[in-house]
Amino acid sequence: MLSLTDRLTVPQVFFNEFHVGGADETMKFLHAWDRDKTGRTAKQIYDREIGSRADPSDARLAVPTDPPVEEAAAPPRPNKKTEVKLPVKDASSVSHLIERTDSVLNVTRELMVVLPANIMPYMITTYKDCFRGSEGISAIKNHFGFQSRLAALEFARYLQNEHKILHHVCNEHEIADTFHLYFRLQVYHTPDVLNSFRIWTERVDVANPLGVVKRCRKLMNQLEAHHTFTDGTMDYVSAKSDARFLEFDEAVCELQGLDLSVMDEKTKLAFCINVYNLMIKHAFIKIGVPSSNLTRSAFFNGVKYNLGGQLFSFSELENGILRSNSKAPYSLSKPFGRSDPRIKLICEKLDPRIHFALNCGANSCPPVKNFTAESIEEELRVVAQAFCEQDTSVAVDEDLNELHLCMIFSWYRSDFAESASSLPTRIISYLRGSKRLALARMLLSNKTITLRWMSYDWNTNASRKIDFDPSTLNPNEKLMSCWSKQ
Repeated sequence: MLSLTDRLTVPQVFFNEFHVGGADETMKFLHAWDRDKTGRTAKQIYDREIGSRADPSDARLAVPTDPPVEEAAAPPRPNKKTEVKLPVKDASSVSHLIERTDSVLNVTRELMVVLPANIMPYMITTYKDCFRGSEGISAIKNHFGFQSRLAALEFARYLQNEHKILHHVCNEHEIADTFHLYFRLQVYHTPDVLNSFRIWTERVDVANPLGVVKRCRKLMNQLEAHHTFTDGTMDYVSAKSDARFLEFDEAVCELQGLDLSVMDEKTKLAFCINVYNLMIKHAFIKIGVPSSNLTRSAFFNGVKYNLGGQLFSFSELENGILRSNSKAPYSLSKPFGRSDPRIKLICEKLDPRIHFALNCGANSCPPVKNFTAESIEEELRVVAQAFCEQDTSVAVDEDLNELHLCMIFSWYRSDFAESASSLPTRIISYLRGSKRLALARMLLSNKTITLRWMSYDWNTNASRKIDFDPSTLNPNEKLMSCWSKQ
């Protein structure tokens, strides 16, 4: 494709040996057929101008005879899963938890329906998505068919202590059959941490962290496929109510056991890029899409993932880990202070090409690709050239001696060059073909190149979405510590 078109973006369409171009050029070409003034149909035009002609003689345009290369399948999840023991009918104690077992996912799904999820005050704090201990015991007794409240209480404590499915709102008490203590399900306990549907207690595939992410991405792709329209827009509202979303929401909890400190540099680089891009999609479905500068700031700084027991916001993952603990745009301080244990996890070297790999969900972002440890260098080279190939990212105006650039080059200018005046020299390394030659001529002329910044399109591919509300990240109404009596 490169030798025929000198382009890295796909698709590239040919009619016989004639290169039509990408998707936009192809649609324009076909629309011109629809407007044909001779009265011919598009089929008639095709038959005369393309179908009746000989197949291309250029071997590069021949139909491949080899089978297509298939992407390696995501590794299966370990067979051994944590099972929750459920009671026999009319069980009188936890010793009767032998009739059947079910997964943590399914039991949590049941409890989300059975248990109250109320907003309740105590002292000067309001607790969200919680229930009184006595309410929980009543619901569990009725739903699971226990003979007594004591048996239901024993089962509730089994769920709390063995499987960590529910908690006291301040993590201070074991569940009790009382009106005065509040409890909530784990799924609601830390809403600012996306992958906290459950506390992961199963075996973690630590030897293959990229495989774990790939397995999660496959689930997300299946979910997206069912809620994306032909125009490329996605219904995030219907995706959240899809039963498959809870399966994904649980699966990404395995990342809680993947420690960045044991990964080599290439694995960590590919892993963090892939996690960031997956995290964006997860957040858009689960908590909504930010729509203003204020909510975007709360979104990128407040929404987190648990990786190896450490919490990382979008900003901390990008600016702390991938950008080697560099200040975020418009920030006065670095993400990690000297005493922050996460500072030991940062990438040794800042590679500016990560900005062509990270997708924050905006239309102006680069497309999402999968990155691997073994090919990360080549993959970053390709995405850098593909991004800069687009006139919406980099445009060269030789007549006016201007270089028009995406705002990414302005926000992260220090990653690319020491000064704005030296940006063109650095950017030329990402260009190909006529665009590269034009910028080279401008540099050789020794004339001052004027930089123009393109507007950044923060719109998303959402056909329907939830508007992100920063207050939903806090399980309590105010950030106040609980009183010891509660």
